Amino acid sequence: MRKNLQLSKLKSDTMNAFENNVKTLVSSDDAIQNYIGEQFLEWLLETITSEVRSWPELKQIRESSARPEKIKKFILQRYLAAESFLGGKDGEPGFLGFAIANLSESPDPLAENALGILEQKREEEFAGSKGAAAPKQNTHQDLWIKLLKALDLSSEDIARAEAKEATRTYISELSDIYSTSEWQTVMGAFLAHERAIPDEYAAISQMIKKNTSVGPEAMEVFTWHAGVDIKYVINTSHMLEKIVVDPESKQLVWEGVVKQLSIRKDFYASLARYLEG
Repeated sequence: MRKNLQLSKLKSDTMNAFENNVKTLVSSDDAIQNYIGEQFLEWLLETITSEVRSWPELKQIRESSARPEKIKKFILQRYLAAESFLGGKDGEPGFLGFAIANLSESPDPLAENALGILEQKREEEFAGSKGAAAPKQNTHQDLWIKLLKALDLSSEDIARAEAKEATRTYISELSDIYSTSEWQTVMGAFLAHERAIPDEYAAISQMIKKNTSVGPEAMEVFTWHAGVDIKYVINTSHMLEKIVVDPESKQLVWEGVVKQLSIRKDFYASLARYLEG
C-alpha cells in the first residue's frame, strides 16, 4: 500500500541542500505543482544534468595529476561500487536485484512497465548488446576487469579488493532506497543513476588518459556504458511521463532523484581523496 505522505514535510535536510546547489530557473515546488508529463520529465533531466556537471568532485577527478598507485586505489573502489549495481562478491543481489524484488511486490499495476525496464537492464548488463551471452557471462564485469588489468592490477589484487568505508556507505544507502522505497522513488533513483553515469565516466576516463598509458580499448567500459545508459534514460523517461500527472507521484520521483544524486556526490567527495598528495 502506498504510504501516506505529507507533501509539505517530505523534503529532508539532504533534499533542501541539494536544491540549494541546483542552478535551475524553476524550483522543484513549482515544477511539481505546474508541470505534467513530458514537461516535468524535461525539467527533471535538465536538473539532473545541471547538478552532476556542477560537482566540484568531478572537476577534481578530471583535472587530477595523481600517481598510478593512487589511480589504482580510486578505480578499485569505483569498480566495487559498480559491481554493487548488479551484485557484489558476497552474493548480494545488487541494486537492480533489490529494485526488481521491490517492484515485483508492488500492488500498483503501473509498476509493471517499470519492472520490465529494470529486468531488461539487468539482462543487458550481463549479456551485453551483441546478442546472446555465454552462461554466467557478465559483460559489465568483464569490461571493468579489462580496465583494472590494463592498470597493472592482477587477478589476485582484484579478488582481494575490499570496499572501504565510503564505498560501504554508498552501497548500504542505495540498497535501502532500491529495496524499501515506493516504486516511483525507485525509478527516480534509477533515472538519476543512468543519467549521471556518462558524465561521471567521462571525468574518470579523462583522468586515466591524462595520467597513464592505458589506451581506449581498455577503457571500453566507459564508452559502452555511455551508450547503454542513455538508452535507459530515454526508456525510463517515456515510462515516467505517463505517471507524473499528480503532485504525489511527481514528489516520489523527485525524492528518488535527490537521494540518488546526494549519495553519489558524497561518494565521489570521499573517492577523490585517493587522488590527493
